[in-house]
Amino acid sequence: MKAWVPNAFKFPFWWVFKSPQRKFGLITLYNDLLGIFQFLFRRFFISVQPKPITICVGIFNRSEIFLTHFIPSLAQCNHSELIELSIVDCGSTDVSDLQAQIQKVYKGKLIFHSDVMPFTRASSFNKAVQQASHSLIFICDADFSLPRDLVQKCSDYTGEKTFWFPIVFYLYKNKPPFYHAKHGEWMLWGGKGIVACYKKDFEQLGGLNEKYTSWGGEDEEFYLRCYENNMRVIRCRENQLLHHWHPSFNPKYKKLE
Repeated sequence: MKAWVPNAFKFPFWWVFKSPQRKFGLITLYNDLLGIFQFLFRRFFISVQPKPITICVGIFNRSEIFLTHFIPSLAQCNHSELIELSIVDCGSTDVSDLQAQIQKVYKGKLIFHSDVMPFTRASSFNKAVQQASHSLIFICDADFSLPRDLVQKCSDYTGEKTFWFPIVFYLYKNKPPFYHAKHGEWMLWGGKGIVACYKKDFEQLGGLNEKYTSWGGEDEEFYLRCYENNMRVIRCRENQLLHHWHPSFNPKYKKLE
């Protein structure tokens, strides 16, 4: 049967009947449709005042790509006076004095904590959120470039019990660092580790599950927990939120080479 269905229709059918959140029942479809309505309404009909935001990053020995792409793009963001950067560094050794290197380019508010400890994404990001002073947070990995209007979009697409999980664009190896259909692909089926929400809602859900100590899994588990707790989820493509290629042990990303 699936072979007879045109590709253009396969994703909508999968989204309605087979996407992971549907295991909690079709009631999750109501939350998704509510999120779509909220996304369209805020994008096209109302203007939301930009709110102060804390960008939360956990990092270990990914300093070069962080300093080359993430920090310069952060320095170019609009509403820089509203941005706070919260970093938990798990004792990176690939660059000398990471904090000083960041502050050469990024002149905004920085909360930087470094300690030699095992790196797990869940633990380091939870710590970065804990030290955030703003009520609105944006959790993002170190290997991204950020859109200039990040503050506005996080303000637009979040709210009480509303989480924004942007669909990010993964660049292929050796491709120019800007969006083009031939430069990479949308992380449509995964990539749920990038999220904006209110800090209190993140903490109410218990944060990322620190039982995940190897690569991956904690993002999908947290995403599903949002549905399990009747949160609203906004998921939309963001072509200026670029994941930069780097070597990975994850076989799913080998094709990006």
